[in-house]
Amino acid sequence: MDHNEMEQVLKEVRAGDIDQFGLIIDAMQKPLFVYCYHMLGHRQEAEDAVQEVFLKAFEQLDSYRHTVSFSAWMYKIAYHHCLNLLNRAKLNRVVTFLRAGIQTFSRHEGEKKIEDTEYLNNPLHVAISKLSVKERNLLILRVVEERSYDELALLFDTKPATLRKQYERALKKCKSYMLVSEGGDRHDSISATR
Repeated sequence: MDHNEMEQVLKEVRAGDIDQFGLIIDAMQKPLFVYCYHMLGHRQEAEDAVQEVFLKAFEQLDSYRHTVSFSAWMYKIAYHHCLNLLNRAKLNRVVTFLRAGIQTFSRHEGEKKIEDTEYLNNPLHVAISKLSVKERNLLILRVVEERSYDELALLFDTKPATLRKQYERALKKCKSYMLVSEGGDRHDSISATR
């Protein structure tokens, strides 16, 4: 769905035809899922996150301003939602650790079922998971979602040149993490798109 079609659908949704929001879901569901999956690292969490992002977007539709594209606005909602989920998970681990003690915590963590083993064992995804949330977000939006620096600048409220430098640093860091996790010098899984 191109920009003009999206704006027309938004106009219809705002006018009361809420069924038209289904077209937005159809257009944005897959890209948002890919984004959330890379941010969170778990399929089920990503699926749930995407549903919650659509719900938030629908509820906050009146706050959408045309200063950024609608898809960029959706990614911003997804970013903040994923960030909240990651922070909540981190807090839960700390609370569990403090309540149960080191020994019990270690035992339960060892028993924890990892649903996306293939994802978590892939050197690229291991490397991405070691990046800060901001670096991961920038890398995913730039490489996976192929967003331009100008669009990212609007999304991050930063200059494109600054983002380009941050992207280059994050990419370099990711490649070095891949080298360590692979134990070799293969790092061609990620391209340096500019």
